This record gives sequence, C-alpha cells and structure tokens, in this order.
Amino acid sequence: HTRARSCSSHTHGGGKLVLSDNMSSAARFAGATPLDSSHARRLRTRSSSSVGRRVSRTHRSSGITSTASSASGSGRPVSCNSVENTTHKMHNAQTEPIASGLARRDLLALAAAAFVLPISAVAPDAARAAPDAIDTPGARAALREALVANIVQTKAPAVLRLVFHDAGTRRVSEGDGGMNASVRFELTRPESFGLKRGLGPVTAVYEATRDGPASGLNFADIIAASGAYAVELTGGPEITSKLRFGRVDATEADPENRMPTEAASGTETKNVFHAMGYTTRETMCLAGAHTIGGKGFGEPYIFDNEYYKTLLVRPWDGVKNPSATKDDLEMGSHVGLTSDKNLAIDDESLEFIKAYAADQSLFFEEFTKVYVKMTESGATWREA
Repeated sequence: HTRARSCSSHTHGGGKLVLSDNMSSAARFAGATPLDSSHARRLRTRSSSSVGRRVSRTHRSSGITSTASSASGSGRPVSCNSVENTTHKMHNAQTEPIASGLARRDLLALAAAAFVLPISAVAPDAARAAPDAIDTPGARAALREALVANIVQTKAPAVLRLVFHDAGTRRVSEGDGGMNASVRFELTRPESFGLKRGLGPVTAVYEATRDGPASGLNFADIIAASGAYAVELTGGPEITSKLRFGRVDATEADPENRMPTEAASGTETKNVFHAMGYTTRETMCLAGAHTIGGKGFGEPYIFDNEYYKTLLVRPWDGVKNPSATKDDLEMGSHVGLTSDKNLAIDDESLEFIKAYAADQSLFFEEFTKVYVKMTESGATWREA
C-alpha cells in the first residue's frame, strides 16, 4: 500500500508555493486531489452530513488539524501524519473493526477532504527558505543554456543598452529606481526608443527558464545576466559568474526624466551618474560600453577599448586634426553621440579616457566591477 505523499513544499518564482518534486509530474499538473472535483464535492457533502461530531472526535484522536470546512478552502493546514494515519485506517478497515465507530465511507470522505486542501495551505513557512534555492549550480547551468540559445551577437548592443536603461533610473538621494525590471513599463518614453530590440531576446531567455532549476530567477535577474552575456559574447570580460541573483521585480515604471540626454555636456553627464551613485572614474568606465553598437568606435560587435582610443583622436575635430580633409571630418561627425564628444574634452574625464585607452585589461577589470555594482544598485532582494 502506497503511503500518502510528503507534504514538503518549496517556493517557486515570486514566492508561490508549489509541490515538492517527490510528487509525480502527472499529479502536479492534475492538482493535489486524486479524485475529480465533482466526486470530491459529493464525498465532502456526504461526510459533513453523516459524520458530524464523530469527524471532529476522529480529528482529535488521529492528529488531523483541519476540519471538513478546510477541504472547501478555509486554508487551515493539514498534518502530514494525519493523511498517513487516515490512509492506514482505510487499509485496516478491511480486516479490523473501527474503534471510533466511523463507517469506511466516512473515512474515505475524510481522506478525500485532506487531499483536496488548497496547496497554499501546506507548509506556510516554506517561502522564507526559498532564496536558498534560487542561485544553485543547476540554475546557473540552465540560465547559461538559455542565454546561449536566445542571444545572438547582432542583438548584443541592444541587450546591453536595456541593462543601462533599467538601472539608470536609480537616484541615491531619493532612495528609488535602479535594477528592478521596471524598464518593461517604460518603453513609450522618448529615451526608450529602440529598447524593444533588446527586450525581445531577454524575454526569450526569461521564458526559456520558467520550467526548470532557473525558474526562481526573476526578470531583473535575467536582464542583468543577459547584459553580462552580451559583453562576453562580443569579446569582453566574463561577468555572469560574478552576478548575484534574487532581485524583486518592479510592478510599475520608475520616475521619468532620469537618463542622461544624448546632447549632454561632460559636466551634465557626470552629474547624472553621480546622482546614481557612481564616481567619475566609474562613469567613464561604463561609458566604454558604447564601443559596441555601430556608433563608430571600432567594430560594432567587438567589445574592446576602441571607444577611448577614438575619443583621444577626436576624428570630428578639425582643430585636433588640422590635416583632415572635409570628407574625413564629415565621416568623423557621425562617430558617437554629442555626449561622447563632450566627454572627450572634459578635463576630469580625460584622465580616465587615457588610462583605459592605454590598457584594455584595466578597462575590462574595472568594467566588470562597475557592471556588477550597476546591476545591484537600487535592487531589492528577496529575504532569506
């Protein structure tokens, strides 16, 4: 005779309780009850009318903590021992008299009532232990597989841009914004033009991880990991293994008008990033992400330090390049954004531009650190 299944549970996704893996896949999809709903209702009705006070007396003697009303959705928990005891009594009813005087059909009804309890009533404390199972080797392996399958090199710049726009709403003084997947609700803003190109593959990664060991990762976790993989895919440093997971997703947009404009001066760009919590050095390091995306800083799908080398040359500047032809300067005018060009003539920024232009390894090392900082900035974490 099969023992009643374990009532152990774990959290899945945003704190939703699901049954343990020791339950069969068929039972998970069919629900916790072994009976069809109409049959269960008939049994519960029969039990409540015929058992009455005898059911309550049996509850006390067997250790069952629910009542007949619990089976219809009161949400009171059922002891695992009670289900096993009831099943055992059903077996013994074939050969032994029932001490409590209950008929076998009453015991059947009682067992059915225990099995049809709502899943949310089982193990209410399990949610607090969920984050321990979010970041596991299996979750990271499944995430990696989904990243490789859904993000291609030609989409890498758009994916990385999505990360900046999600994290770029952070304001330290206000204590809000940051890495929380709110970008999904901000796509109609002028500064968000073109972000859907990056959101598409990120959404594909998210959907590919909904069933399996990585299903505990939220959308903000997937955005952070996708941007890190985009850097790696284009030849930059490996960052994904250094990321932390367990972010809480936002349910609405962050405040507007917090992203730096494309025409910002060097000072304006630095002030915006300072408000997010970054130093000037960190600001210039993050700006190096413009090396990919076809803005004229080297190859569009190669993550390197060409951004800084180009800023030092300033191919759009006739004073800096007196021998450049008109055509050369015309071509140079299409390189980068106005804000990039303004950073090239900002004295404080120039110190770091020179450092990263001279040493790509330094740029990679520091970009890794500040990227991790950016993906944690303003994030809310699920409690352990």
